[in-house]
Amino acid sequence: MKGKISLLFFLTMIFTSAAVMAMPTNIKISVKTKDAKFLGTSMGGALVILKDADTGETLAKGVTSGGTGNTKLIMNTPLTRGTAITNAKTANFTTTIDIDRPTLVEVTAFGPLSQRQAANRVSATQWVMPGKNITGGDGWVLEIPGFVVDIQAPSNHIKLTGAQDVQVQANLTMM
Repeated sequence: MKGKISLLFFLTMIFTSAAVMAMPTNIKISVKTKDAKFLGTSMGGALVILKDADTGETLAKGVTSGGTGNTKLIMNTPLTRGTAITNAKTANFTTTIDIDRPTLVEVTAFGPLSQRQAANRVSATQWVMPGKNITGGDGWVLEIPGFVVDIQAPSNHIKLTGAQDVQVQANLTMM
C-alpha cells in the first residue's frame, strides 16, 4: 500500500508540475492603420484575439483602447529600424498569457469597431517563448488597410428613381 501511495504521489507531482511551470508572458498588441495612425478609442478600437496556432485554443481577447498616436512622429518623421512610434497613450491591447512551451501564437485584429462598413480583418503569427514578454518598443503591431467612408449626402432614406443628377458628399478617412 505504501508503494502505491508513493507512486501516486510521484505521478501527481509530475503532472501538476507541468502546469506550475507555465510562465506568465505579457504581450502588447497595437493595430496601426496602413500609412496612418493607430486604431484606438475614437474609432471604437479593434477586437484582438490571440490563439494557439496549433490547437486553435483562445489564449486572450480584448479591444484596443487609447489614443491614435503622435501624428508628427508617425506621419512626418523618417524612422530608422527599431525606432518606437508608440508611447504610453497609444492605443493597444495588453494581456498576459500563461504558456509552458514555445507557442506559435496567431493574433487576429478586426476593426474599426465603430465603423463597421469599413472594418477589415488582419492576422499574423509569431513564436512566443514562456516568460519572454512582447512589450518593449512598439510590442506586436498589426497593420490594417482600408478607408473609412461616411456618406453624408444623399441621406440614406432618400429613394432614387430613374436617371437624375445626384450630389454625393462623403467624408473619407484613411484607415
